[in-house]
Amino acid sequence: MANPRQTERDVNEMSRKAAEQAAQTSRAMSETAERAGRAASEALQRNAETLSNTWQSSTEAASRIAERSIEQFANLFGFTGDNARQSIQNSASSVQALIDSSTVLASGMQNVSGEWMRFVQNRVEENLKSLEELMSCRTIHDCLALQTRMARDNVEACLQSARRTSELSTKLADDAVKQMSDAALAPR
Repeated sequence: MANPRQTERDVNEMSRKAAEQAAQTSRAMSETAERAGRAASEALQRNAETLSNTWQSSTEAASRIAERSIEQFANLFGFTGDNARQSIQNSASSVQALIDSSTVLASGMQNVSGEWMRFVQNRVEENLKSLEELMSCRTIHDCLALQTRMARDNVEACLQSARRTSELSTKLADDAVKQMSDAALAPR
């Protein structure tokens, strides 16, 4: 017959090993989530900066091209004086509205990438807290229940962050459209 003390030690040893394995798994998951979040945030920020720089360069080039084209058009059809100046001014105003909108877009992209960075930081902190709880689990059942809760919390937090990101993106688009509309309605 099995020694009850030996069986109890075996169970305790198995529980300890399971808790250690769960702790290692949790640490690995936290590190992976942190690296993935950091990489995503950096990629979003680089994309936002690239978009802003490209947009600004494109609008400046478009402004110069539009100005030259209008001057050539005016000369070709004999527009002079006030008419030519008014056409050039209207084109310049439109290009400025595009530049202003690109500024709104770049700022909004920073807000979106910031939201994802906050998500990653929060998840790492929460997973580290859970790791401490995991180390104090006495049974496999407690360990599995905690891991299930951690997974659920991570998915829920991801979905909430995605919702906030979506709201920020919608506000960003609305602000950019408003910027363009305000510029179109402004007196010239």
